[in-house]
Order: sequence, then structure tokens, then C-alpha cells
Amino acid sequence: MTQEILTYIALAVALVFLYQKFFGKKKPNKNCGNNDCGCS
Repeated sequence: MTQEILTYIALAVALVFLYQKFFGKKKPNKNCGNNDCGCS
């Protein structure tokens, strides 16, 4: 039971991290590729 709760919490944290990484920063309108090359 506790292991399932920890698994779901880790999954939620990972999904929030990925969401912020891909959709959080929409300020620069340049196509810089996949890595952060100083556009932010």
C-alpha cells in the first residue's frame, strides 16, 4: 500500500517536471532545438 502511494507520487512529480520542461517556458519564440542554448 505504501509502496503504491510512493510510486504514484513519484509519477506525478515526474509528469509535472516534464510538463514544466516542455510547456512551461513559452517566452522565446525561436526554434533552438531540444537543449537549452541560452534562449531563455
